[in-house]
Amino acid sequence: MVTRFRRRGFTLIELLVVIAVIALLVALLLPAVQRAREAARRTSCQNNLKNLGLALHNYHDTHRVLPPGQINNTFQTDAVGRYANPLEARATYVRGNNPFGYHGTSWMLHILPMIDQGPLYNFWFFGDNVRGNGDFGVQSPPPDLTLVFAARTDVKVFYCPSRRQTMESTGRFQACDRIDTAAPGNILWTQGGNDYAGCTGCGITFHDNVADYTDRQTYSLLPAQLNATVVVLTGVNNQQFSTSPYSQYPTNIGIFGMNSSTNFRDITDGTTNVIMISERRLSTQLVPVIQRSSDGWAWGGPATLFSCRNSPHQNLHYDEADSPHDQIVQVCLADGSVRNISLNIDLRTWQNLGNMAQGSPISLPQ
Repeated sequence: MVTRFRRRGFTLIELLVVIAVIALLVALLLPAVQRAREAARRTSCQNNLKNLGLALHNYHDTHRVLPPGQINNTFQTDAVGRYANPLEARATYVRGNNPFGYHGTSWMLHILPMIDQGPLYNFWFFGDNVRGNGDFGVQSPPPDLTLVFAARTDVKVFYCPSRRQTMESTGRFQACDRIDTAAPGNILWTQGGNDYAGCTGCGITFHDNVADYTDRQTYSLLPAQLNATVVVLTGVNNQQFSTSPYSQYPTNIGIFGMNSSTNFRDITDGTTNVIMISERRLSTQLVPVIQRSSDGWAWGGPATLFSCRNSPHQNLHYDEADSPHDQIVQVCLADGSVRNISLNIDLRTWQNLGNMAQGSPISLPQ
């Protein structure tokens, strides 16, 4: 007698049920995995800010001042007053032939030795401006013998990992203005971006031209020009006070500015109450011009400075603080501590955090 064995397997219905259960488990677990990954990236971003704050403190210990927000030697003038020459950083010329002393660098260049980037700092040729240090390479020592283009070299600590790992100049952030965008030449800058900026205070920091995105740079108003912007207002109990909308005014001024040399003793509001660095806005749109961001860690001005005049994440101007993290922006205070600030922070409190010598007490949100 022949014994028959019946081979058992999944029926179609059973297979579909198993697939549905697996899909349900994946749907439940995936958001948790994504949240865990974002938490790790946010922590890494905090570490970046912490390292930048520590580097600035080390710079101050060495030089007795904080690095200049940007260095410019030439200027232009608008109806308000003097502002940094927008061509200074991006002008092209033969290496070493710099008759106007063009510079255009940011505070980030000066802290490179303090963030374990001493070799990159040593490749910087201070006889050239930012564009020259990105277009002309310097040969590294044997056995490498490769060309290093300092200004367009990625520095990991300058990137928020929740946003990007490199400049993405031909990807999401191709709309950003870079050194190579308006300057002549065919050398494309695809590296050397930054996601953090130094605080200039809580007033208007930059000259803007709504018709020309290349005509923007940091104000460096002369005393008479700044005084011409001052108005007298009447406050509580008919008390009169003077103010100005510009960041250079004493009640608006921040840690970084044009050719600045801030000492910690200048921060009279207290180092625990003043923002030194923040995550910055980085837009993906070309227009309007006042929302088009600049990009480049070596580039002094709109690429590496921001203002607290508007609350973070308002999409009003390229000078805002902003963040890829949900509902917060991360800042490094002048004491080196890193704090999470809600996007819903009161505007007056945010502005007081931006200025370093305004005199009002601050209750920093926990």
